[in-house]
Amino acid sequence: MARAHAVLSASGAYRWLVCTPSARMEEQFKDESSSYAEEGTRAHAYAEYLLNGYLGTSIDAAGPIEPDNEEMDSAVREYVDLCIEKINTARAITSAARVVVEDRVDYSAYAPEGFGTADMVIIADGVLEVIDLKYGKGKPVSAVNNPQIRLYALGTLVKYDFVYDIKTVRMTIVQPRLNSVTTDELTVKELLDWAETVKEPAKLAYEGAGECVSGPHCDFCRARHVCRRLAEDMQAAMADFKDPKLLGDADIGHVLDIYSRAKSWLEAVREYALKQAVDYGKTWPGYKLVEGRSNRVIDTAAIETLRGLGIGDEVIFKEPKMRGVTELQKLLGGAKKMEDMIGQHISKPPGAPTLATLEDKRPPLELDLTDSFDDDI
Repeated sequence: MARAHAVLSASGAYRWLVCTPSARMEEQFKDESSSYAEEGTRAHAYAEYLLNGYLGTSIDAAGPIEPDNEEMDSAVREYVDLCIEKINTARAITSAARVVVEDRVDYSAYAPEGFGTADMVIIADGVLEVIDLKYGKGKPVSAVNNPQIRLYALGTLVKYDFVYDIKTVRMTIVQPRLNSVTTDELTVKELLDWAETVKEPAKLAYEGAGECVSGPHCDFCRARHVCRRLAEDMQAAMADFKDPKLLGDADIGHVLDIYSRAKSWLEAVREYALKQAVDYGKTWPGYKLVEGRSNRVIDTAAIETLRGLGIGDEVIFKEPKMRGVTELQKLLGGAKKMEDMIGQHISKPPGAPTLATLEDKRPPLELDLTDSFDDDI
């Protein structure tokens, strides 16, 4: 079952803390679930099922919950194993350790009507730990200075602080499909001091007040395709060149800076316009809805027809090739088993060069440019 979401959701805090009107602007647009989001929901349900099974607690489920595939099983079990390790460590310290799976928490004292669900909560020996599973594999998300997990931790602290003498708050984000586990640790005072800084923007966000601010946080905003501030900033960014005739190095760098955001925004606007036209008959100045191009397909019945004409299978079928790493890993029983069997035959070649910001953790690529000048010598 999908989780309920607050207007001031913890998952959207990275956006509404910066662009306060966005929380109410998003309400105008349906939160359409993607296949990735649905996959994440199923992964969380499977993790909850496994952890409750380990703890001997029951959940409201019609029957056993199964993973979609071996990849989900392997990834979720990595998260579950980490949680179990932390549970056992806490219980070794004190038999009174508190362990809660999928704990509903409320942080409305700091953000109006704010609530959410902490995937795993462990309290022992003055330490509150909140663990968050992120099943996606788009990009790494750090727990350090992360407002989402801080709000979960804040709600958990509010819920249990009167029972337990909590001194330290530990927040961990697990992304098993990216082999990423990050942790941030704060004293209770540090977390509460941060929470005070949330109150004012949260109040503005709940009221739909404040100024729109564009930035990377716009990428997943449901209102980005009609946000005037974002449109104006994108247009201004594209027009911000000193020489309108020729682009210098600084201008090229500027284009690269805004490329990803501009591309994402343009695609969002186009997708919105197409959906409005298809679903609601909306017309746009200068455009019309037409039938798109398609590719030809061959029915499988053609196989026997071709064979009857004397065409051999070597023509009809592509010669079988060795399976790829991902497919083999699934068939061999997981990454560890595959490594044990054929690890010496697996290598990772250099990736194709790409551009990244200076803040990227990867070292700069050292290229031999000698051959580049051969034609000029």
